[in-house]
Amino acid sequence: MEKDRIEREREFHNEIFSQKTREVTNKFYSIFYLIEKKFVAKLAANCLGKKILEYGCGEGSSAYLLAQNGGIVTGIDISDYAILQAQQKADAMNLSVEFTNMNAEELAFPEKFFDLICGSGIIHHLDINKAYSEISRVLKKDGKAIFMEPLGHNFLINWYRKKTPFLRTEDEHPLLKSDLKLLHDYFEQTQIEFYFFSSLVAIFFRKTFFFKPMLRTFHAFDRLLFWIMPFLRWQAWFVLIEFSVPKKAQ
Repeated sequence: MEKDRIEREREFHNEIFSQKTREVTNKFYSIFYLIEKKFVAKLAANCLGKKILEYGCGEGSSAYLLAQNGGIVTGIDISDYAILQAQQKADAMNLSVEFTNMNAEELAFPEKFFDLICGSGIIHHLDINKAYSEISRVLKKDGKAIFMEPLGHNFLINWYRKKTPFLRTEDEHPLLKSDLKLLHDYFEQTQIEFYFFSSLVAIFFRKTFFFKPMLRTFHAFDRLLFWIMPFLRWQAWFVLIEFSVPKKAQ
């Protein structure tokens, strides 16, 4: 049932934020700064004086950076604990950010309200159609939505996911090609950048002095591969998605 799915997500993420049960995955995110650097640059370029909604909050939220750069920020999360944690950090930093517990599939905001909507690793926890529909509804005509999300096509990555079910909810679903194509039903413009294919190898060298040069080299090789053989893009681990010009509600 829909209510059960939402409650499972809430309970799982409350545990993550309170018990820090996903810290074991930090080694994999050692390569993440490549996509995060681009993500943060895009956000910073679009936040001054803008109304911003961030999906998914906590101590690692982008809300603090957005507020520091002049954004009028609202952060939402299904986890009560994440909201508490995020608000405490914002208060400690003397930043004006409104954090609230909310289901991203049923946003309590009027139409065409936000200039920028963003999030990291959140859409794949949601009902895709409901998520896209709500973003389209509350995003201004000239606004932008920017998200980082995992893909679900790579065999080895999916093998690891199946071997570690305790690290994720039973309802999450890394995005498929069809999920990204669905964006065109809700938005006129979409841009997708693919990250981490051969560059995943660099994870094993994360504690060496040549880690970052190696990662940048593999990343450049990935970009070449994706250009020569576009079908390999779907074997990437993550995508950086930017979409805009919302269509009328479906």
